Amino acid sequence: MSMLRVSLLATLVAAAPLALAQTAAPTKQDPNPPPKAPEWTATDTNRDGYLTKEELIPFPSVLKRFEEIDTDHDGRISEAEYRAWYENGKNAK
Repeated sequence: MSMLRVSLLATLVAAAPLALAQTAAPTKQDPNPPPKAPEWTATDTNRDGYLTKEELIPFPSVLKRFEEIDTDHDGRISEAEYRAWYENGKNAK
């Protein structure tokens, strides 16, 4: 996947919570907030194009859904797997 696509995805993922926060009415703190979405390029520390369990340690709410996100069960999450999971709203559970 090209660096432009990776950068674009990272920007979109990082900006999504900000966009939602600006449109939502102020409420009490949600007892079940959605998981913090990792910024792809910063989280992929070895730059192999995949996220491993070790790389997701700073994101425990995503890490606990690792098997759900890793749809091909190869022990790593591709950008496509992550994007599909994120776009399907599974991160809001």
